[in-house]
Amino acid sequence: MRFNILIALLLSLVLHTAQATPAGISKSPSPTVHAMIMAIGDYRNGVPPLKGVQYDVDTASQIARKMGVMDENLRIYRNEELTLAGMKKAFDDLDGRVQPDDQVFIYYSGHGGRQKLNDALGERCAAAFITVDGDGFVDSEVKEKLNKLSQKAQKVIVMIDACHSGGIATRSINDNQEYTPKFWFKGGSTDTCAKPVNIVTRSITADLKKPGSGANNYTYIAAARENEISLDQPGKGGVASQAWLACLNGDAVDSDGSGSLSAEEIRTCAQEKIDTKLAKARGVLPHHVTITGNSGLTIGFAEKSASPATSATPAATSTSNKPAAPAPTKANPLATLTDIHGNRDDKRIVEFKAAKPRLTIDKDIFDFTLKSSHDGYVYLLMVGSDGHSFDLLFPNEIDRRNEIRAGETLKLPRATWELGVQGPAGKDTLLAIVAESPRDFSKIGMQPSGPFSSIDAQASPGSGRDMQMASSSSANSKSEECLMPKTRNLAIRKRCSTAYGAALLTVEEVK
Repeated sequence: MRFNILIALLLSLVLHTAQATPAGISKSPSPTVHAMIMAIGDYRNGVPPLKGVQYDVDTASQIARKMGVMDENLRIYRNEELTLAGMKKAFDDLDGRVQPDDQVFIYYSGHGGRQKLNDALGERCAAAFITVDGDGFVDSEVKEKLNKLSQKAQKVIVMIDACHSGGIATRSINDNQEYTPKFWFKGGSTDTCAKPVNIVTRSITADLKKPGSGANNYTYIAAARENEISLDQPGKGGVASQAWLACLNGDAVDSDGSGSLSAEEIRTCAQEKIDTKLAKARGVLPHHVTITGNSGLTIGFAEKSASPATSATPAATSTSNKPAAPAPTKANPLATLTDIHGNRDDKRIVEFKAAKPRLTIDKDIFDFTLKSSHDGYVYLLMVGSDGHSFDLLFPNEIDRRNEIRAGETLKLPRATWELGVQGPAGKDTLLAIVAESPRDFSKIGMQPSGPFSSIDAQASPGSGRDMQMASSSSANSKSEECLMPKTRNLAIRKRCSTAYGAALLTVEEVK
């Protein structure tokens, strides 16, 4: 779809002055983001020690801060604190701190294991975290704690640098090796419990098929597949954790040009580092980082760049230990809308429908209905058939009344304005956002285009990033009550909320 006001030259002049952000990937610090780090290296009762885990505490803390966790919301539990009772209490204390629509990052580094159980699910081989005394904090108990958290939290991200399988290389590793397996089995033969089934990940996978279940709010990151070992490196920490942080520190690539780094993009980068590190290691094979749940979750935002990617041949050798920063990827507005949609609160259901899926150019007008499970503020974004720009269609200069009530059906455009079908032929992608708090798109360089607003993503470095940040941040986010609240009562939580529901819709323009 095209608008009649020409703004490309102005956009080029304004946006070529954009300043680059510091290298690396991060989110802005927020009092609504919490982290719990659990690390066990000094085991008791004959459980083999993990000499690198002490370094994982700092690694995980850096990861948490990259994800927007403030120091006052960071809790660290080590070694003797993590008995079975202590581990359960750590989860309960976290639940006590988390308020509705907060976000949570949970990290565990230590031994994983498995044990035979006969519980409500029948006789089975359960996955477990091994406590400091060698007891198992089994998957069913972990699932119970996570489910309780998810009833309040908007997002739950879990990162497990451990494994639940002895793997094919366990017997070839000894104390003299550079790496130690992060797996321990309590007595007897592992053959009696050879194939653990992690009901946490199974439950998330099953619930992803149920709209509104909240499963899309989960991202469960494991250092290894169910039949692999993950590795500890004495003096450095978990191999997977090291790789993940390096990617957050600027080594990951925004492969789809959306302006953000997803969990999957970080995983791809981390896996390459693991493969390289372990390629020539004796007695071990590379383990594979896996993600269950929302692999498209935005972990951080890519730095702005002055120009799209250009082909370049890396130098064969380098004197620096840090690789060159990845070349920026050409902006992809459609990928940006997909990322915004993928990071919605899955418990907030938005129904967005077009009266007609195919519209005739210069004849038809757009006609939509919108319904939300929650009260909120409506924003309608579009990437037109040319795929080059973002358009903010609603609210606009004619109609700024964008509130919607739960269960209400909103018809757009309203009678005071209309949206004609002007071409070019092709598919338009529209994203309807229903946010709990108002959003502010006025500071990202959008320019008037009739009553609407538009920005050319190709001429505007960082516009995808800025569009995502505006969509996922309250317009009040820089206020004192949002940044440093003395108390977070219901009214403040709503004014500062990052939560939103969203729905995507494609409409085809034809001649």
